Amino acid sequence: MMQDYLHEISRIKDILKQNVEGMSVTDISKALNKNKNTIGRYLDILLVSGQVDMRSYGMAKVFTLSQRVPLSAMISYSKELIMVLDNESRIIDVNDNFLSLLNLTRQDTLGKNIEFLSPPDVDVHELLETLTTRFEEKEDMVTFQVKDRGERIFKQKSVPTVFEDGGKGFTLILEDITEHILAEREIRENEERFRMMAENIQDGLIIIENEKIVFVNRRIAEITGYSFEELWEMNPLSIIAPEDKGAAASQIQKMERGDHGLNELQLWILRKDGQRRFVSNRISAVQHADTRYAFIILTDITELKANEAALKESEERFRMMAENIQDGLIIMENRNFVFANHRIADISGYSTEELIHMKSVDLASREDHEKIEEIVRNTRPDSEKPGEFTVWINRKDGSRRCILGRVTAALHNNTVSTYVIMSDITESTEREQALRDRIAALQKFIG
Repeated sequence: MMQDYLHEISRIKDILKQNVEGMSVTDISKALNKNKNTIGRYLDILLVSGQVDMRSYGMAKVFTLSQRVPLSAMISYSKELIMVLDNESRIIDVNDNFLSLLNLTRQDTLGKNIEFLSPPDVDVHELLETLTTRFEEKEDMVTFQVKDRGERIFKQKSVPTVFEDGGKGFTLILEDITEHILAEREIRENEERFRMMAENIQDGLIIIENEKIVFVNRRIAEITGYSFEELWEMNPLSIIAPEDKGAAASQIQKMERGDHGLNELQLWILRKDGQRRFVSNRISAVQHADTRYAFIILTDITELKANEAALKESEERFRMMAENIQDGLIIMENRNFVFANHRIADISGYSTEELIHMKSVDLASREDHEKIEEIVRNTRPDSEKPGEFTVWINRKDGSRRCILGRVTAALHNNTVSTYVIMSDITESTEREQALRDRIAALQKFIG
C-alpha cells in the first residue's frame, strides 16, 4: 500500500516536471489515467508538504512542481542551530552547529527521543520545558549552562513541519543571542550604577538631549519644589528669577551654537512655593553623532550666599569701626601686612600703599625697630598682657611724632593675626617733657 502511494506521488511529480507551465487536476488524471478524486488527494498531500505550488485561474486550479531548497541543505548551511523532530519528539535531522553545542555525534542523536538525550556538558532542561506546545509556532528564549563556557542564551523558534510522506513534526531553530543579551545587561547595569550615583549625590543633575530634558535626579525636585512630572514639561528658564533670566538665556544660546566645554553660572531661582534659592550651575555640553548632550549640575548655595553676605556685612562693620577710631590700626596675618586704617596715614604721612612696602626701620631708629620686632615676636595668641612700646617716628614731611603702641594676637585655624594699635602721644609727651624741664630748671635755681 505504501509502495503504491509513493509510486503514484512520484508519477505526479514526474509529469509536473515535464509540464513546467502547470497542470490542472483534470489534466493530471487524464495523463495518468486515474480518478480525479484520487489525484486530488495526492495533490493535497504534495501541497501540504510543500512539494507542489498551486495557482488559481478563476475556477481552475493549476499545480506546478515547487522550486524549493531541500530541508537537509538548509540545515547544513544555516548558521543557526536546527533540529527536526517528528510527532513523537524523535530527532529526524540535526545540523553540526547543534551537535557542537551538545557535544554529541550524529549517531548519538538521530532516531532518539530528545527527552532522553544526556549531553555531557550542557544542561538542556530549560529547552525541554519549552517543548510542551511544540506543534504551535512560537518563539521563546532559552538558556543553556555549558561547561567551561558559562551561560549561552538562544532565541528559540518552533516551526510546525510537514514531511514528504505527510507526517507531522516540528523544527527547532536556535539563534545564539548571548553577546547581544550580555551587552544589553551591561548597558542596564551601567545605567543602574549611573542612576544610583545620580540619585545619591548632593547636587541636582539635569541631562538634556537635543534640547529635551531626559533625566533629572530627585535632588532637583528637592531644590526646586517641583515634581518630576512637572519638571519634564517645564522650560528650564521658567524657574529662574527675572533678574537672572538674561544671563541664563545667553548661556543656553552659547550651548545651542555648539560652545562645548564647562561653564559656570550663579543665579537666583524661584521655587514652586515662591521661595528664592541661590544656585551654582556647572554646565557642560558634548556632541555625539547626531545627538547634543547638555549636563547641568545645580548646587544650592543659598546658605553659603547668606554666610558670605553676613561675613561681608561683618567685615564692613569692622572696617567702619576701624576707620573711625582715633587710633591707628595695623593688622598682620602670619606676619604679612593685610590692613591699615586711614588714621595710620594721618599719623605717618604715608599712604596705605606706601606703608605696605615699608618696614618699621623706615619710620623709626634701628634700635626702636628692633624693639618693636621683638615685642611683636613675643606677643603670642596666649599672651595674658598686650605688648607695649613707645617710639619716635619720622613722618614723611620730616617732622617727628611720638607713638604709643599696643600689640595683641589671635589664632584662627592656622592663621596668627597680629593687631598693632598706635596712639599719637606727641603733645602729651612734649608737655610732660616741658614740665620735667621746668622742674629741673627750678631745682637747679634753688640749689
